[in-house]
Amino acid sequence: NMREEIKRLGGEFLFDTKVTGFRLSEDKKSIKGVIARGKQGDVVTGTAHCVLAIGHSARDTFELLHNEYNIPMEKKPFAMGIRIQHPQDMIDRALYGDTRLDEKKRILGPSPYKLTHKASGGRGVYSFCMCPGGYVVNSSSEEGMLCVNGMSYSDRGGENANSAIVVNVTAQDMKGDDPLAGMKLQREIESAAYKAGNGNIPMETYGDFKAGNTEPRDIGEVLPAVKGYTNMADVRALFPEFIGDAIVEGIEAFSRMIPGFNRADALICGPETRTSSPVRILRDEGFESSIKGLYPAGEGAGYAGGITSAAIDGIKTAEKLLNR
Repeated sequence: NMREEIKRLGGEFLFDTKVTGFRLSEDKKSIKGVIARGKQGDVVTGTAHCVLAIGHSARDTFELLHNEYNIPMEKKPFAMGIRIQHPQDMIDRALYGDTRLDEKKRILGPSPYKLTHKASGGRGVYSFCMCPGGYVVNSSSEEGMLCVNGMSYSDRGGENANSAIVVNVTAQDMKGDDPLAGMKLQREIESAAYKAGNGNIPMETYGDFKAGNTEPRDIGEVLPAVKGYTNMADVRALFPEFIGDAIVEGIEAFSRMIPGFNRADALICGPETRTSSPVRILRDEGFESSIKGLYPAGEGAGYAGGITSAAIDGIKTAEKLLNR
């Protein structure tokens, strides 16, 4: 319905079409058009205003803006870690209690949680995108690389709860001054994950992850709820040491809030690398980049960290554009 309303107002949608470049003014300081490639070849749309609402995984566009158009951008802190799976019933009993549990679940639904901890090294560890009664999913987007995400169906009826447990990564953790260093760090870890899992999602028990076992054993009572194939692998070895250590410290702390959170047979899948954009495309007070008329917006531009904040940034960007 939203799409039909936009079409009624004169908008047009080009599906299966990829932006490959921009037409600029002679002095290279303002936008004159967008070049996109679709099934019928290149399409050039003339415009003086382009809202660049890319997502946090638009790595080809980050490289295009940086390498071809020299648009200023900078490294941006983000977070990465793993997905952990527990029986949903365990989470429900911990948070709702055993009394009238079925009634509480009928009214409230399977229990979600949100957990945070400040690790001894000063880094934040927190749950992210928690999926009650959900599934871990293979969300890879580049050949030879692998990362995971989580999802629930609307009834949240799966056997397991899962959530990302992620650790803050600062600009100082990224090598050099390259504004794309965070993206390159993500790629390094995702490439290692693809190799570790032989193309499938690397998985191990929390007991093996905590102990640093290089040859993970088989699973226990917690059975995987995963969309995609898995292979037992050393997930902890995918990450820098500070991330693995902080994840273990965080999970142990979370077990004091949710008994059993640190159970040895909880399942760890990884890596979860796409919590937010690793770059920020710089913009001025009018929300324009160094190329006038080009408005970087939302999560991929580095000004939001989730669906709601990205939507708000989109509204603010539209207001700036209307003010012109």
